[in-house]
Order: sequence, then structure tokens, then C-alpha cells
Amino acid sequence: MLRAFLLLFCILLHHSIEASPRYSDPDGCLSCHAYEGLNFIDENGVFRSASIDGDHYASSLHGSVPCKDCHREVIDYPHKVENTEVDCGASCHIEEPSEGVKYSHDVIHEEMDKSVHSDGWYKGLTGGNRLEELETEQDPSCRRCHSNTAYIAEAQLEKFKDAFDHAETECGNCHQGKAWMGQFGGHILRRFVGRRWNNIENNQLCIQCHGDIEAMRDVEQEDVKTHEKHPPSERFVQSSESYTKTLHGRLIDANSDFGASCIDCHAPDGWKHEIRAYTDEKSASHPDNLAESCGQSNCHAYTKKPGNEGFTMTDMHSLSLLGLSSLEKPLTDKDLWQSNWFRSMWPLMIAGIVFTVGSLIWWIFYRTDKKIIAILGGDRFERVMIGRKPKKARAKAAARKPRVEKKVELTPSTEKTISATDKNDASELEAKQTPKKPDDSEA
Repeated sequence: MLRAFLLLFCILLHHSIEASPRYSDPDGCLSCHAYEGLNFIDENGVFRSASIDGDHYASSLHGSVPCKDCHREVIDYPHKVENTEVDCGASCHIEEPSEGVKYSHDVIHEEMDKSVHSDGWYKGLTGGNRLEELETEQDPSCRRCHSNTAYIAEAQLEKFKDAFDHAETECGNCHQGKAWMGQFGGHILRRFVGRRWNNIENNQLCIQCHGDIEAMRDVEQEDVKTHEKHPPSERFVQSSESYTKTLHGRLIDANSDFGASCIDCHAPDGWKHEIRAYTDEKSASHPDNLAESCGQSNCHAYTKKPGNEGFTMTDMHSLSLLGLSSLEKPLTDKDLWQSNWFRSMWPLMIAGIVFTVGSLIWWIFYRTDKKIIAILGGDRFERVMIGRKPKKARAKAAARKPRVEKKVELTPSTEKTISATDKNDASELEAKQTPKKPDDSEA
């Protein structure tokens, strides 16, 4: 009897401490949306799908957020499309565990309102107006940069599996279900893997827009003081290309932790969304704030000291970093003409023109087949490099050397030839020296 009672007690105790699988769909939306093949073509002719992978959603960044926390206007079924609009600035029903308050993106929205991207959409977002946003809006919305990706990034998944291959067997004794393993387990264990996004991925968020040169030429910029609209400068259009030429850009491409990403310089504080124009006095890239921005932790700490202004004022988006062929109007661009590198090019260009013209003149009028020795350094080159006496030294040596007459052994035949030659020469000399007598006809 006692044994049976103890056995029953152990069974009940085991079931009481065993955690039940977490259910991430309290609103019952997946009762319909979990079905595959809910595809249709909307009124704009765009192919869309209403199917939702429950496992993927539970493992995503929003896996702990019930559907109606974002789609708040959905009350009845079937619901209307306009009732599914999302406001990313609204608070969520989920409570942030460390402070016990409802989580909200509103603080991020406040930063966006102060940035150059303030006109980007953050509410009224639906699956049907993605195409409209891409075609009509120049400023990015929340969803253009952020998607509901898996909590463990794909690039870090192998590292995660290798470091926590025991998580499912040991943690799963109490915490069961794919939702917990995918989202809550990822939330806790991901912190041991490292940052969610590395600098290459951070930069890619910016490059997907700023790397499109043609799209950047169509952007309208607003003056901070006058609020007047004006076309973008070539420096702004080529900002992504010029950045890749700098040391920071090269270090990022090499996957080095020492390279500064776009966000590190343009929005180093807060929630990394307050990107202001460099002409704004509150901007991190404003000349008055560069010492503080460049001197942030693990960067150039010495920039805060006097005398380093020349370093901090280095233009990281200078057009002189690019080839002239990549610019639309290089000879009329003011930003290029203000570059010291471009200014220093003119003396070299003038010297090159003089050299070219001089070479052409020499080729046409003074070119010779004889060996040419450089005026400056030519003699030294012959003496040191090829071990040959210079031309002048050879000429002096030849002048100092006495002339040696060669002795020729005479044979009977050569003596006759020489004597005949001497007689002919003597008769010719005598004829020249004898005055000519006038003819009788001349007399």
C-alpha cells in the first residue's frame, strides 16, 4: 500500500513540474492562416500569400507577440484588409521583464522624427501597400529595413548549434515546445553568441538604398534652416561608393571589428535611429561634434585633445576618392573642386602637359638614331650601372693617346705598287706646281 502511494505521488509530481508547451497564438489566427496555399493576386496584380508558418513565426523576433497586438482592428471574421494595418509606434501588450512595463517602439519613433528619414512610414502598414511605398516614398519605413526574421540569425545558426547543442535535451526537460525553444531559448542563449547584426549587415541596410546611384539622384533634400527643397549633391549621391574606398569601409569588407559602420558615425547614441544631416548642429557628423563622435569608446580617443582637428575634419565621403568617370559632371562639381587632393592634381597635370609637348617636339625635329644619354645622371648611370666610361671621358682618353703608325712588311709586288703610286703622285704634284703655258691660238 505504501509503495503504491509513493509511486502515485511520484507520477503526480512529475506531471506537475513538467512544463506544458507554450502556445504563441492566443487569438486563434493560425486556425486559418496556418493552412498552406492561401495564395491570391490582389487588385494591383501582385501575387500574395496569406499562409503563415507557425514554427517560423514562433522562432521570430515577434514570436512572443500575439497577432492582435499589432493588427488591433481585427475583431470579426472574415476581417477586412484595411483592419490589418500596423502601427509600429504603438505599445505592445507584452511586458518587458526587466522593468515590468509594456514594451513599445515609440522611443525609436521619436528618434526617427528627428532624423532625415522622418517622412518614412511607420503606421498604416499592410502587405498590400509594400509596392506603393517602394514606388512613391523616398524615405524608408520600418519594414524596409527591418523584417520579422528568425531570432537566431541564419549567419549565426551554426555557431549557435555548436555552442548550445545540449540546450534541447537539458533545457527541454522543463521547457517544452518549439515556440519556447525557438524564441525564448533563442532570446536567452543568443546573447552568448554575440551581436545580432555585425557591421557588414548593418551597412547593408544603408547600402540597399544609398548604393542605388540612380535612385539617389532622384532624392529631394531639405535645407535645415530654410526648409527649402533642392536636388542632392554629387557627394551625397556617391556617399556609399566613397565610403567603400576609405579605411573604415575596407576594414568592414574584411570583416574586421576595427572598422566603423555607417551607424557608428551617423547615429552612435540612443537607439541608433537619429540620423541627422551633417549641416544640423545636433548631428553626430557636424564639424563641431566630430571630436566626440570619432572619440567614442574603442575608437579614436585622442581626437578630443587639441591639435587633432586636421584628423577629425578628414572627409570620409570626399569625391576625390572616386574616379572622374564615375561622376556625372566632375568639372563643375563644387565639392570636388574644394578637395585638396583635386587641387594638388593641377600642378602635376601642367607638368605632364609640358613633358608631353616637349616629347612631341623632340620626336619631330630632334630625333636621332645615335645613342642618347640623359643630361642629368646619364654619365653616372653608364659608370655605375653598366661599368662603362662616360662619353666625355672616352673622348679625353682618345685625345691623350699618341697615334701609332702601323709597319707594313713590303714584298716585291707591294713595292712595285707603292713605287708606281709614288711616281703617279709625284707627276701629279709636278703638274700642279708647273705654270701652264698659253696656247698659240690664245696668243
